[in-house]
Amino acid sequence: MAERPSASARLRFAWTIGIIIITYGVLAIALSVHVIDQQSGARTDLYVALQALDHLHREALSQAPTAQERQAVEAAWRNERAFAAASPLQAWHVVQTLISRLNREYPDNACGRNGPSFVTVDTLPAQHACMVAMRVKGDVVQATGYDTQGIAMDNFYEYLYAPVGRSG
Repeated sequence: MAERPSASARLRFAWTIGIIIITYGVLAIALSVHVIDQQSGARTDLYVALQALDHLHREALSQAPTAQERQAVEAAWRNERAFAAASPLQAWHVVQTLISRLNREYPDNACGRNGPSFVTVDTLPAQHACMVAMRVKGDVVQATGYDTQGIAMDNFYEYLYAPVGRSG
């Protein structure tokens, strides 16, 4: 039968396990803070795109000549946080203008990758983490944000709970 470990051996083992657990915890916290920091930038990118669409939405509501047109504009915003343009051609013009303006205002990708943060769905790369893709569906302009893992973010949540600022 094996001998029982001495008290000092048990104490060293306990200290070793404790140090390993504490080190693991500190590294997990550091990684979490890093990911949250990157997510903040990605959330901010989506939020500014949604703010731009909201601004266009309010202008379109004030300029809509008929109740039916106002209802269509309002439905696009309420259902998808999207902007209903007057025509598909105007929608494409809005997308190109927004992408150009937002990439000038926010030139660096939130994840530190090469390339812009704001793109059209057609030019969205396979690795699309920390990006906002804009698309036209009929005459509606939509924005979809992707987090650090490339998973689509929820426009309603991101618009209601604004991020505190862009890092990096």
